[in-house]
Amino acid sequence: MKKRATINNRSRVANTSRRRQLLKRVHSKVISRRQQYQMTELAQEWASAIAN
Repeated sequence: MKKRATINNRSRVANTSRRRQLLKRVHSKVISRRQQYQMTELAQEWASAIAN
């Protein structure tokens, strides 16, 4: 017999997809922050190299 898609199953699927979307958003923020940090570090290294 086939299991019926009850309200509980539907909400569980919705929760997992919502969780994945939130994780993607947070992860992209972290990646962009990391890139920006690397760029500032690189710029500082260039500035110190040029000054010397």
